[in-house]
Amino acid sequence: MTRVMLVDDHPIVLSGLSALVESEDGLELIAAARTAAEARAVSTAPDVAVVDLQLPDGDGIQLGSALKQTWPGLRVLVFTMHADDQAVIRSLGAGLDGYLLKDSDPEDVLAAIHSAARGALVLGKGASNAVVAAAASAPRTDALGALDARDLEILDLLVQGLPTSQVAARLFLAPKTVRNRVSEMLGKLGVASRDEAIALGQAGGLGRS
Repeated sequence: MTRVMLVDDHPIVLSGLSALVESEDGLELIAAARTAAEARAVSTAPDVAVVDLQLPDGDGIQLGSALKQTWPGLRVLVFTMHADDQAVIRSLGAGLDGYLLKDSDPEDVLAAIHSAARGALVLGKGASNAVVAAAASAPRTDALGALDARDLEILDLLVQGLPTSQVAARLFLAPKTVRNRVSEMLGKLGVASRDEAIALGQAGGLGRS
């Protein structure tokens, strides 16, 4: 069951969206907040939050980012009337997981929630083709959360440009062990090559020490 939190200051929108979520198998509505303050006061961790872009007491993108810090693993979808590429870019830059317009069909909204819960990036018709293409090729730094401490040490050294032999020497490991760990790491990150893993590490801030 996917736990859903809704945040929107328009009563009609919030009521309609609440009814939509409650009618869908596999979704559980755990909170319907009208303000950022109400959203921050929710005590039960949701799996997906659908957040209005503009709230009376704050910015929806900033709220979404804060909620993700409170609940690691939370997926956040921005839900707005505004088809604005810059807002889409700002949302993705803040680590949010999707951007939908309020005139989307109900089935598209439900599909977006389910997709976000599975870890997909969701961009509806509020994003131009150029933004969608850029987002599709951008590293998803939240995937780094799948790595353990040793994986991150290895990836950090790879990002710094060290070859396998030097990574092994630095961490007192056998080169074969490092190669095996890197192979496992690719699966955890959902990438196909070492170069993609390094790009993901760079985007996540590794290699700066």
